[in-house]
This record gives sequence, C-alpha cells and structure tokens, in this order.
Amino acid sequence: MNIFIMRHGQSAPEASSDALRPLTEQGRDETCLMTQWLVPQVPGFDRVLVSPYLRAKQTWEQIADKIPASQVEWCEELTPNADPDIAASLLMAYAEINEAGNLLVVSHMPLVGFLVESLCPPLMAPIFVTAGIAKITLRPGQGADFNWLEGPHNIRPHYEHYYQKCRSLG
Repeated sequence: MNIFIMRHGQSAPEASSDALRPLTEQGRDETCLMTQWLVPQVPGFDRVLVSPYLRAKQTWEQIADKIPASQVEWCEELTPNADPDIAASLLMAYAEINEAGNLLVVSHMPLVGFLVESLCPPLMAPIFVTAGIAKITLRPGQGADFNWLEGPHNIRPHYEHYYQKCRSLG
C-alpha cells in the first residue's frame, strides 16, 4: 500500500478555536501546487483519512477536485496532538484490508512527522512544510519504506508549467 501523508496548507493564525482555522489564500495555492504535482502520480485514492479540523477538510476538498477517492473519513485520531502510535495502527489496519491501494492522510504538525517516524523506524520525525506530502510504501508484515517528502518550495521550480492557476505564489 502507498500511504501519502499530507500536512494541510497554510492556515489563518487565529479563529474562535484551533479547529476552526481556515486555509489562507496562500494555503489554497500551496495545496493547488501539490495537487497538480501529485495528479500524474496517483490516479485515485482507495481511502482518504482527514482530520476533522477545518483547514484539513479544506485541503482535502481542493485535492478531491482533481484526484478521486473511493472512501473519505473524518478521523479524530488525526488532530494535531493525537497519539501517533494509534494513528499508525489505524493506517496499518487499513493496509491489511487493502494491501495494494493508495491511502491519503491529511493532518497537522506535529502529528504528520511523528506518524512517519512511527511507521518508518529508525527515521526521526521529519518537519513538514505546509502542504508537504510524504510517501511511504507499507508492506504488511514486512515493514515500511520511506520514499520521499516534498513541499511546494521544492517542486515549484521544477514544475512551473503546472502552477499557472495558483494565484498568491506568483
């Protein structure tokens, strides 16, 4: 199973609660960039697990316009301070059900970094930029391979032709 772990795009610094912080225009554009880059690599997701926080939902909504998903779930186990071992166990359980699929997780720092660390020991938790995406290949019973971690700042110079629709990034 291919697991794509994504941090939401940039969000507003304040709202009435952390759960209600929306994406900024830059956050929408970061998500646009990463989605355009991901489209040729992933024909669709078998399952998408999304934090119930507004910025994560908005990030998924943008991706959903370009990459279809068979199932989408809002998961309390993916909030910013959730337990990464519980979240990793959830992903491994899905991998056992669908060994050859594509799974997308949309969540937050610090959880996304700790989730990579939990799935791929002995890696230390990487820092995800906003809208950053990591790819992990999980083989139940055999472990996981960390494939890559990319963000808008890394891919934009190499894929400029994809990003004409993204406004605030210039």
